[in-house]
Amino acid sequence: MRKEERGIGIFRWLFLWGFLLTGTFSAPAQQYTGMSGLIHVPSADMDDAGEIRVGAHFLNKEFLPDAGFNPLGRGKYHTTNHYLSITPFSWIELGYTCTLQKGLKNGNKDDIGFYHKDRYFSVKIRPVKEDKWWPGIAVGSNDPVTTDNNAHETGLPEKNKNQIFGNVYVAATKHLDIEGHCIGFHLAYRKWKRSCNRKWNGPVGGITFRPSFLKSLRAIAEYTGNEVNIGADCLLWKHLLLQASLQNGKYFSGGVCLQMNLF
Repeated sequence: MRKEERGIGIFRWLFLWGFLLTGTFSAPAQQYTGMSGLIHVPSADMDDAGEIRVGAHFLNKEFLPDAGFNPLGRGKYHTTNHYLSITPFSWIELGYTCTLQKGLKNGNKDDIGFYHKDRYFSVKIRPVKEDKWWPGIAVGSNDPVTTDNNAHETGLPEKNKNQIFGNVYVAATKHLDIEGHCIGFHLAYRKWKRSCNRKWNGPVGGITFRPSFLKSLRAIAEYTGNEVNIGADCLLWKHLLLQASLQNGKYFSGGVCLQMNLF
């Protein structure tokens, strides 16, 4: 075999491997909740009908709410969560998230560990689908309801204190195709239920970029109402979704999930 032919063969092999590795597209994910979106900011993006996600995420302590993650006033800590989400129809998405919390074991103040969990459901409904002339519109909520309206150990004068991640939002998203590159513009208004999260209240949004030569990769920049986050997610082998981010350009969070379409 001639040298030129060997070179072409190696190039073709590498191209085929890269294609199989990255897949052809990447589903948008607000991965720390398991729902579609950006990093910390929701969007009007939705998964395809039948899409299901199972995954886990590392949460930097700076990423967490200021209450519920500070046992006995000893300071916040890094933690992880795991989740399951499904899109039964193209207009609705449902999710369940469980976040590990530190607390006392049998009331022993000298034994603080990951003995507790914060569990919540999420829902997103998209009444308006994105089209050529208008953006997609979605409304949603994380931890929308609770069966416990009592005060807990955080000491704040509020009910529904177990809704640590509770918020409601309305979001709009519009994508533009520029020479094969996909640029997404996302704007949302969000209201958190707990006063400890008020730094993230109000208008939030971000920009996403998906290059024409690698559709499985999505770069993200967002404003949360309090800080600017940057990150990226990428789909490998069509089913393994990875996301990494830097909160305020400094604090790492990231995760991995397995996704597939049941239809």
